[in-house]
Amino acid sequence: MKRISKILPVILAMILLLSITLSSCSLLGGKEETQEDTTPSDVVESGNTESETEPFPELEIVDLGGRTINVLWPELHGDGHYVHNEIAVTETKGDVIDMAVATRNAIVERAYNVKITAETDFISTIPKRVRTDTNAGAIPGYDAVVSTIKFMTTIALESLLTDFNDLTYYDESHPWWNHELMQDFSIADARYFATGDIIYSDDFYPYCTYVNMTVSDQNGLEDDYYQMVTDKTWTLEEFHNRAKVGVTADYNKDCNEWEDYEIAGALVNENFARATYYSAGKGMVSFDDNGYPVWQMTEQYAFPILGKVIHLVHDNKACYNVGQWDDHAIREINLFNGNKGLFLVEELIISERITKSQNAAEFKILPFPLYEEDGEYISVLNDAALIGIPINTEEIDEVGLVLSAMSRESVSTLTPAFFETVLAQRYTQDVDSVKALEIILSSTVAIDVATVQDWGKFMAQFKKLAFEGTTEFSSYYNAHIGEVNSEIATYKELLDALHGR
Repeated sequence: MKRISKILPVILAMILLLSITLSSCSLLGGKEETQEDTTPSDVVESGNTESETEPFPELEIVDLGGRTINVLWPELHGDGHYVHNEIAVTETKGDVIDMAVATRNAIVERAYNVKITAETDFISTIPKRVRTDTNAGAIPGYDAVVSTIKFMTTIALESLLTDFNDLTYYDESHPWWNHELMQDFSIADARYFATGDIIYSDDFYPYCTYVNMTVSDQNGLEDDYYQMVTDKTWTLEEFHNRAKVGVTADYNKDCNEWEDYEIAGALVNENFARATYYSAGKGMVSFDDNGYPVWQMTEQYAFPILGKVIHLVHDNKACYNVGQWDDHAIREINLFNGNKGLFLVEELIISERITKSQNAAEFKILPFPLYEEDGEYISVLNDAALIGIPINTEEIDEVGLVLSAMSRESVSTLTPAFFETVLAQRYTQDVDSVKALEIILSSTVAIDVATVQDWGKFMAQFKKLAFEGTTEFSSYYNAHIGEVNSEIATYKELLDALHGR
């Protein structure tokens, strides 16, 4: 994963953030300035080196004449967590993240003579705006767009985004880009969107496991969780065996109706099935030499995985399916913080929401359990934010230059603020959890394009069957595989048209 090698000791990160305003401006001839009031217009260059011996490659300095680079960005979440807060902020003297964003932007703005702004919209309406502007032949009022994997993939397939490989200032070798995630979502070798140190939202979305230590202790379970992770005995079976020990809840009732003494073994939602499928080390498709999808979710492969999920969820009533309601995360957190569940399987972002609660539970963070012992930990992304440039944006190369410069400058501002302060310091409770974070982030894999498109509705059906407790998968597979092949053929035709093949 892109940032693991960059995580510095907490004290160094804090010193860095405190000294940013006193740093010399290397891009502007090394003029040293001092600072009394930290505002975006006053913050100066922080430097671009990862270490004394490994300097980051520089980007050409271009005077962009004071133009505005406006990014169409998902609206901030109402509950105050950090996702979708990496481009622009309104408060520059508040949280460490806001300060880091303001500092990063000010460095780039001064070096390239630009103004960076953000225009927020509801995340699912952003692709609609891109389509409307493109179909109308209009020059949009925004220069770049950010949305989640499923939405960005769709508009990329509609030929509405610029190929990053065509940008003058985009270079895949730059260390501030997330190469793995971008490669996972390259489409016939084209990179229609990117992520990296400019965006950390992707690192908030891998699945992991939370252990409520109060419930664990109450049930006499040995506190060897991190040792199991190290020994690679932290498997789905071990997860299940522990989860079933303390179950007293009546799963036939809504969780809001549980008595005070009732406790769930594990709190999961339907995406547990999908995460288990990927933790077995295989997506729904592979790609041929031309970057075209090849179906590989065979009936024979999926059936034993489905059987294992059903065993985990239903045998001994080890898991409680919280569901996919709009408030499912709130329900999960309330139950977990109320010591009503041993395990919570969710996205890493839940760390922030757990710890912001007044009655925050004592917990440990573990990777998603191994599908089988001695395997590799696979942390499945439930979602991630990606950034792209619409094809009808003016001066596309200038936009690419600014985005790359923002990613580069985040390495010494936003990245340490997020990882050292927010994740490692605020949202973990022990040193071993920080080590577990490294495993989770270094093993992250993106859901593949087939899952994004859900060709044949296979993944939806797979999850549905898992939580209904039935393995009737063969008949569905046989009835819909023809539909999948037809959809993939259409997909390939679209890619041929896009690339003139």
